[in-house]
Amino acid sequence: MIEQPPRPIPKTVRCKLTDEHLLRRLGSALVVQWDALPDALQDLIIDQAALVEDREDGPHTAMDVENFVRNAKLMALSKAPNA
Repeated sequence: MIEQPPRPIPKTVRCKLTDEHLLRRLGSALVVQWDALPDALQDLIIDQAALVEDREDGPHTAMDVENFVRNAKLMALSKAPNA
């Protein structure tokens, strides 16, 4: 059996409004760790993000997503360790 490389899947995550903070945390964690991901995985995630739907209308091309990640990494704030 020949393994196929991962590719974007035509699916969208639906969650309760009360759980959206978890989805935002997951997205933020992904942006923080972005540079540690292999280039092929970064490309796959960008393509997937452009494919999924959102409850709010807005820019969602692969280039929009890539620019967002790039800018978000620059704006990432260091968090003080818990005392």
